[in-house]
Amino acid sequence: MSLGPAALIFVAGITIASCSEKSAPDREKSISEERREPLRQSEGEKGEQERQPDKDQIAEDCVAFVGSTKVVAARTASADCPTCPARGTEVFSFRQMKTDAVSCSGDTCTVVVTIRAAFNPGSGEKIAGGLTAWIPPEQRSAYLGGQTPTGEQSFRVQIIYKRRGENWRAVEFDRAPAK
Repeated sequence: MSLGPAALIFVAGITIASCSEKSAPDREKSISEERREPLRQSEGEKGEQERQPDKDQIAEDCVAFVGSTKVVAARTASADCPTCPARGTEVFSFRQMKTDAVSCSGDTCTVVVTIRAAFNPGSGEKIAGGLTAWIPPEQRSAYLGGQTPTGEQSFRVQIIYKRRGENWRAVEFDRAPAK
């Protein structure tokens, strides 16, 4: 075999190798950029989460709000604890929550949600806490009389959140304005 074809094969091999493989510095730069890209995305997502309450936190607050609606015995405020929460049985079973709108300004966010809940079987003398004001009088009377209203109930609720340091805290639950 002569030197000409061997040299030609050698040059072709080097050319192919140089075209198909990045140089070491380029390869390291490419790998480094690939590793940084998810970091940039997660930092962006984290920044977005910090500007408003987390969806899981909103859901937990809604579950707690629904659960705070209780059927209790009629009583006068205790002199020992006039502001203590009412003890009793939960009126509703939480079903689901849908976030309808989030509006933030500074350290305050207004979140509008639609909560779906169903009446738990029960009766009592009085309904207190949570969604009490949202229950129509005829359903309230029927429930207190031992007749559990059927089907899921839908409640549009406006929640005001305030940021304290790194955390968001629900400070007010109110009826949401009509759509």
